[in-house]
Formats: sequence, structure tokens, C-alpha cells
Amino acid sequence: MSFHLTKQFHLLKPFVQTRNIWASKLRDYQKDAINECVDAIKNGIMRIGVSMATGGGKTVVFSSLIEKLSQDSGKTDFKTLVLVHRRELAHQASRTIKRSFPDKIVQLEMGNQHVDTRQCDVIIASVQSLIRRMDKYRKDDVDLIIIDEAHHAVAESYTRILEHFDAADKNTNIPVVGFSATFERADNKALSDVIDKIVYHRGMLDMINDNWLCEGKFTTIKINTDLSKVEKSSSTKDFKINSLSHVMNVPEVNEMILLTYLQKKKENGLKSTLLFGVDIAHVTNLHELFTAHGINSRYVTSNTKDEQRDTIIKEFKEGKIEVLMNCGIFTEGTDMPNIDCILLCRPTRSRSLLVQMIGRGLRLHHSKTYCHIIDFVDSSEVGIISVPSLVGIPKSQGTLDENTLEELEKIKEEQVEAKRLSMEQEAQRALENQNIFNENSAKFKEFIANTDAMDLTMTTYESLSQFFEQTNNPDVKTLEGMSYYGKEQELLGGSKYPWVKFNKDAWALALQKGHHLRVYMKRVPDNGITVAKYTLKLYREIPKFLRHDNSVRYAVKQILVSSDLLDIVSKVEEILSNLYNEAFNISGSPLTSISKYSKWRRDKASEKQVNFVSRLLKAELAKRQGDFERIDSNGIATYVKDMNKGTASDILFATSLAPSYSLRKLLKALDFKMIKG
Repeated sequence: MSFHLTKQFHLLKPFVQTRNIWASKLRDYQKDAINECVDAIKNGIMRIGVSMATGGGKTVVFSSLIEKLSQDSGKTDFKTLVLVHRRELAHQASRTIKRSFPDKIVQLEMGNQHVDTRQCDVIIASVQSLIRRMDKYRKDDVDLIIIDEAHHAVAESYTRILEHFDAADKNTNIPVVGFSATFERADNKALSDVIDKIVYHRGMLDMINDNWLCEGKFTTIKINTDLSKVEKSSSTKDFKINSLSHVMNVPEVNEMILLTYLQKKKENGLKSTLLFGVDIAHVTNLHELFTAHGINSRYVTSNTKDEQRDTIIKEFKEGKIEVLMNCGIFTEGTDMPNIDCILLCRPTRSRSLLVQMIGRGLRLHHSKTYCHIIDFVDSSEVGIISVPSLVGIPKSQGTLDENTLEELEKIKEEQVEAKRLSMEQEAQRALENQNIFNENSAKFKEFIANTDAMDLTMTTYESLSQFFEQTNNPDVKTLEGMSYYGKEQELLGGSKYPWVKFNKDAWALALQKGHHLRVYMKRVPDNGITVAKYTLKLYREIPKFLRHDNSVRYAVKQILVSSDLLDIVSKVEEILSNLYNEAFNISGSPLTSISKYSKWRRDKASEKQVNFVSRLLKAELAKRQGDFERIDSNGIATYVKDMNKGTASDILFATSLAPSYSLRKLLKALDFKMIKG
């Protein structure tokens, strides 16, 4: 087949209803999808995607697209390759193409079925089979490639097939058209590797609004489970099946599923329910439970033989089976329009998987007006994608009880309006706060100018303006009125002792002979809120000649753990007042010698201290130049020139514990002073 398809497809004509008898059977949006594909190919965009909700007739669309491109090519031996990844999809595509175009010769490349490339018009190939039989195909044996459920197309097996036909990049001469209801990958692999443009999209909500899919009634049932400990896949970010099954496949949850089904069946006369379970053990247990209560249920898993699976599906379609259970089998490719209820018993973090499961029940059918979607959701809300989140309703807004799409949209509109009002109020408050800030700007600049850079490093606030607000707010007169950041600044930053901050939530106070105290803060949950928990530790430096391991420099003793920083500070006072002399046998008054107001701290720093601190700051600045706006070597020189011994001592002590953090914090404070000065 040595010809240039790009030239042939340049002559493609728009899809016209009167041109073919079969065209008149297509829905308007299906014709639109075909026209968009034709236009893209005509314009040289050869790897395209069509996004269409489950039930939208993707198979009908690509069957008609095959006929359209075949007719317009003018070739009598035009061949199409349809790639599928499941047996059901292969048979569905074969039936649809044969029914729509009886004159086409359709053959399957799957299992024990083999294609005669000389005697067929359409090759429907299982990816798993074709990958082992590619030697029988020449590169120019096909004129068009269709990929069903194309969100799988970045898998290695697909790319190897596309490479074989020279269709793996945008320069391909063979059009590659992918169809999917969910052009999303759970593992975040880029679909752009195989699809250059999504030329048409029609989502589930659009099709329900236009009455091409049936309306759903959505109910959420809170179950007493905790999914926060369930392991998650590193690739898909969804729950690991084995771990999820341990939480969901328990008697309490299964009985809740049964009772919910019985109640909804009684209220709505349910006849054909599809249940999605977690794994084989889960659907087996649910099947036994439902059967024990007189419910005619069957299940299909990966272990079910093909013939048995076909029989079960046939009986379900005929209404002989009330509840059909599965785990990961019917998310794609199976057409069972009689489904009037979906039981979602498999929590997921994947939007695309949830859409696929819901989509199974939204096909139009004479036996139903609605499909009841019952979503069993965990009350802990750990990133689960549930029915409300599909239409933009936060999970925290309570449960749903047979809400229709129109009602869900009204709920969403109410929330949007409430959010708009909230934003208006927030904007008004922001304007008032800005006016207050403008009034205080002079005080703020004065505050920054008169505060030493090393003191500014003590704050953990997101901005130093918040630090100023906390320390200058006349309404905050007591510790009880302060945030824990405010308490830290008041009790440690404002202490008479020279505490230094050497990590985001850690402070240290130098004693003598290398010994020091440390305070660590950790945020912990407590009755639904986050509180601060503080730990006070004493670090005693071990003399070098006594160290068995050079890496162990300190002997550490935990002194106190408390959620009240005032308890920690009081303990420090006790240590310094009562235990310091006894523990270290030091004469004199330690309270005077380590106070930040000691006379020696006000003396000018030695030349050695100045040079050493200057080298440290300049070296750190060189590594992080892009992190600061104004500070430079000259600014550092100005700062260290007037530095006193107390400040130099604090800097050297902090850098001995955490050099990078301490220096970066100090440079940030210096930079801020220059910007605000």
C-alpha cells in the first residue's frame, strides 16, 4: 500500500447527513465528533482523541468514521486496525461494525482467532495477541488505526504496535484516533505521547442534560470505616486493593450494603443492580450474604470463564439476576442498559474510575426512568473521589439522598453563591485591614529599623508584618489571647536569655562548656484541632577523650514535655536557678553570665568573630543568591562591622547546631530590613 495518506485525507469532505443512508441514524453530536476528526486529519493533525461519556456511542462513532474515511480515500482495499484491550470490547466493536456496515469483512486477531490481512476490511485486535503476531503485518498494511479506551494507549504494548506501523509520533501518515470516556491516567503518564489533540469532548453531565443518558439519583451512605491507614499505590495514587479489602470486606460494612440495597429496592422497585466490590473475596462474601437473604445474585471476576461470563451477562440483561457483582470487570466495555442501580462498594481516589463505574448505569432503557447510584463513602474523607465531588460539591457538605443531577446543580449553585458572598466580605475585610496597615506603616518601618536582624530570626510567622501585628497588637494583652507563635515570640524571643532559633520548630540556649538546652515544638491533633506540644531537653557535651564514637557529641536528657510553653520556660528558670551550679560545679551566678543583658555581650565583636561571621554569611549568600532581593556582600559587611559580641556569639552558636538554616534565616532578615528600610 505505497501511497501517501496525508494527501488522500486532504481531500476529505465534511460529514453530510444526506450523503449516506447510515448517516441519518447518527445523533447530531456523533456527526459533530466525526466532522471534528475529519477536519483535524485534513489539517494534518493525525493523532487525535475523541472524549465521549459512557453510553454516548463511541463504537458507533468510530464505526461510522471508518466508513467515512474509507469512502473519501477512494481506495477499494482500505484497511482499519481497531486496538482493544478486552475481549468484550473486541466483540462489541465487531457486532457494531457488522450491524452498521454488513458489506465490510471484519476479522478478529485474538486468542485462537487469526486475521487474513488480504481478505478483511477491519482488523479488530487484542493488544495482548497482536503484540505477539506483529511479524505477519507489514508497516503499510493498515490505513487507519482506532484505539478503543485510549486512556490505556501510553502503555508499552500500545506504543510498540504504533511504532511497528510508523504511527508513534505526530509525523505519522496513518491517522490514529483514540476514543475514551475518561482521557485521564491514574499513573499520570502523559497521553500527549500518543494523542496530540482532543478534537471533541462530550461529558456525562452534558449528555444527561440533553437526554441522551438517563438521569441519575445519587445517594451517599456514610460507613464506619477509616481509610486513612489504607496503603496507596505509588504509581496510580489509588488505594492498594489488598489493603482496601481489609477495611471494606468486614461483616459490619457488608451488612450495611445489604440493608441499604433492601431498603432502596423496597422504595424504588429495583430490578437490575450492578455492584462494584473491592476484590474477589469481597464480592464472594457479598454474594453469600445476599443469597442468604433470598436475593438472586451472581458475580463475575477475573477467574470466571468466558462462556460462563457470557451466560451470566445474558441472564442479567434478561432480568433473571437481580444483583450482578464484580470487581474491576465491568468498568469498561460491557453494554447492559437495563441497569437501574449501581452499588459503589469500592472506594476510590480516581475520578476516571468513578466516572466509568457510574457510566455503566446511565444508558437509556425502556424499563427505567432513573438509575440509582448509591455511593458508600468513608466518613474520614481522605482524598476519596465520590459522587458529590464529580459536580463540584465538597464531601463535607453532608450526604445525598436520591438527589437528581438538577438538584445537585442547585446545591452547587447555592455553594457558589455562598462562596461569592464570602469572598465579597473577605474583600471588604481586606480593604479595612489595608487601611489599618497604611495607618501603621510608619510604625512598622520604625519597628523593623529598630529590631536587630538576629532577633527577627526568632519568628516563625509567614511574614514579618504578622510578627509586627502580633507584638504590637494592643488587643492581645495576655498569653491566653496569643497564638502559639505569639507565645513563642513572647516567652522565648522576649526572654532575658539569648535563645536562638536553629530550625523551624526548635530553639536552643547556650549554657557553658558546650552544654545547652533545646526546646522542640511538634503539632499534634487534639479533639479535632491542632495543638502545640513542647519538649525540653538538656544537651551535655561529652569531653572528646571520653567519646567512644566521634559522631556522638552530646549526652541528651529529656527534661519535660508539655502543651504549655509557660511550663517549659518555668522549668528552664528552675534549672538555671537551682541546678546549674550543682550539675556543672560552676561558681558565680549563671543567671548573670548567660543573660542577654550581660555587659560582655555589648562589647564590640572581635576582628576574628567579625571575619568568621562575614565569611559564613557570604558563602551562604553565594549558594542562595536567587533567594534574596537586596542583600549583597556590601550589606553583609555593613552588618558585621557594628556587630557586638553577644550577637556574634549567638550566630556562632546557632550555626554550630544548624549552619544552613541559621544563616539562611539571618540573610532573609537582613534582606527584609533592607527592603523595608
